[in-house]
Amino acid sequence: MSNFLINPYMFPVPATELWAVTGTGENDGMGLNVTILAQRFQTGQTLIGKTITRFDVNLRKVGSPSGIMTGRIINSSNVQQLNMGTLDVSTLTTSYVTKTFENTDGYVLADGDRLSIWYSDGDGSNYPDWSMNTTSESNTNGSYYLSGSWTERTRDSTMSVWGY
Repeated sequence: MSNFLINPYMFPVPATELWAVTGTGENDGMGLNVTILAQRFQTGQTLIGKTITRFDVNLRKVGSPSGIMTGRIINSSNVQQLNMGTLDVSTLTTSYVTKTFENTDGYVLADGDRLSIWYSDGDGSNYPDWSMNTTSESNTNGSYYLSGSWTERTRDSTMSVWGY
């Protein structure tokens, strides 16, 4: 019988759902010139300081979009902090379905960071659409990037955020 030690740091910490928005009633589309949709988090929000490994969003298609969407965690200067994977938008349906963006490396969320989806091939008739709630919690809000600047919403994106 061999004696050996197991390094507990070799095993990943299991991710759990840390935050979720389940309401509906609003939406944001990635049509003409909208290249990023995101949920912004600020100091005082429960996710600040948590390691984020996954976020799930409710998406549908309008028309027949094609191309690749990328999930990213970005900072307040739009600099990618963690790539969360890609999605072929042609696989979306006309009804909202939950899509997962995940990177088990994780990233510790800081003030002003955004969980975002990036897509640059939308036009006025063919684009992905993200479900949103009608209200917003404190220290967080949905937002979109149009022609070089952010517009902050008074509502949250429908999503769940996972990590530890």
